[in-house]
Amino acid sequence: MEGVFPATPPPLQEDPPLDPKIIRIGDEGQLATRELVRRFETFAERHPGLDSAALRTQLRTLESIDRQYGGHGALPLEDVEDLAAASLTELAHVAEHARRASLPGEGDIADLTLGVALWATRHELPIPVVEPVANALAVRSNEARGKAALSAVFGLMQGVIDNVAPRLAPDLERSNPERPWRLLHANLAITAIRTEEASLMDSAFDALETALPDEAQSFYAEARALALAPGISPVVRERIEARIQA
Repeated sequence: MEGVFPATPPPLQEDPPLDPKIIRIGDEGQLATRELVRRFETFAERHPGLDSAALRTQLRTLESIDRQYGGHGALPLEDVEDLAAASLTELAHVAEHARRASLPGEGDIADLTLGVALWATRHELPIPVVEPVANALAVRSNEARGKAALSAVFGLMQGVIDNVAPRLAPDLERSNPERPWRLLHANLAITAIRTEEASLMDSAFDALETALPDEAQSFYAEARALALAPGISPVVRERIEARIQA
């Protein structure tokens, strides 16, 4: 059997280091809802004065539904929109209690609110209570630091606007300057300006002019005045100037 085995065996090669992986059970939607419940428990421990038994039950019900039916897609259940509405309403009550009592936790409440809104969109439901979601997006935009974080908030705002457009686009509450449809578009435009990205500003300004044609020019006039401040990117002034009518 000469020649079958080499006289000197080749050196052993070390195996590449293993990339540790965590085994996850559930789809991305289920994991997101599970994380939503975990974040609420952390929030309740951190802010015991804002704990809510009703909200805990509601969020756990969302998790139970996802565990049974999956984290995405329409649900063969009645009253799920009512469940989402009740959760968002309870979060609005928690936020109001925090504000009146000067308690911390605004950012955490905003994250929980957006988590419920995203649960609704994952299950092809209209977001049933818009005002707390609009407020949560404003909180997130105000707290965002850096273009990547602002762009992420911008994307969330676009998704919420697309979801609520069938109901709010008629915008019948024109006498109310705090109506969610107006706040969503104004804050979308402001967030786009803060990114200093021309493409995002153009997209937000197009949406603003379509949704609020009577208010767009006053928005641009105010934005132009603010854009004259030192340190503002020339791109911002350029994109705003391009929208102002002579």
